[in-house]
Amino acid sequence: MLQLGILVDSAHKQQALTQLIAQSGHKVSCHLLLSAREAANQQLLDQQLDAWVVDVAEDYCDEQHLLEQLFAQSRVPIILSDSSEFAPGSEDHSAWLRRTGLRLQRLPGDINLQQANPASELWVLAASTGGPAAVKRFLAQLPANLGIAFLYVQHIDANQAATLNRMMSNAGSYPAMVATQGVVLEANSLTLVTARDSVEILENGTLVVHYGQSWKGSYAPSIDQLAANAARIYRERCGLIIFTGMGDDGAASCRLIKQVGGKAWAQTPDDCTSDSMPVSALATGCVSLNGTPEYLARSLAQLRR
Repeated sequence: MLQLGILVDSAHKQQALTQLIAQSGHKVSCHLLLSAREAANQQLLDQQLDAWVVDVAEDYCDEQHLLEQLFAQSRVPIILSDSSEFAPGSEDHSAWLRRTGLRLQRLPGDINLQQANPASELWVLAASTGGPAAVKRFLAQLPANLGIAFLYVQHIDANQAATLNRMMSNAGSYPAMVATQGVVLEANSLTLVTARDSVEILENGTLVVHYGQSWKGSYAPSIDQLAANAARIYRERCGLIIFTGMGDDGAASCRLIKQVGGKAWAQTPDDCTSDSMPVSALATGCVSLNGTPEYLARSLAQLRR
């Protein structure tokens, strides 16, 4: 949860932004109304905030020095807008709220990018029934520091996320973390996606968690949804490995991964607890390599040499 400050020139803007920030999962720690004469300059300097959200009319003149001071001295990001031309409740105002909400969703990732760099290559590890054991075998054989970001999409109850995270963190050289708002897909990282809320990969290599929004389709989390997203962002620098599991989630995205020049691999059906997912993937004709988790790990290491 980010601590945000609001700087506005009217009370109705303050109310609208406070609600929007709360809906985005952040907290308003400071709110300043420019028309309030008690708003002292020093308040802008004393706040321990992650970002400012400023909504002030372009022709606003009173207390202009506060704005100038904020822009000159703030060391945190500033989201600047002017909703003055939109009547509250109008379609245009609703569209502005949606745009601003999206910017607030992206804000944690933008802040994290100041301290971390996204990986240039992403591999999606996809599994269902029997998946944790298979993926653990895969990770145990991977050498450290391959320079790849791994996104692990496992069909599993959302309440098991903490257990799965501990299991994968002890599997090899890639400590696991559960996907949260603004996580950067860094090199040598392993990020777990849960069934609770849908997740989106942004162009800058960060994640947006759409809290309260279900995954599309029959599966949660959706392998096809995330793999298609990864293919669009990373293209030929994207890989997908289909491990053991029931159903056909991931098969459709194998075709898309191949179309953009990425690689689709699968666990050998005979080695699976449930072979439906790998069999469905192999049936597309787009899987270029299949084998045991250990073999796939060694093959990936060979690619990076």
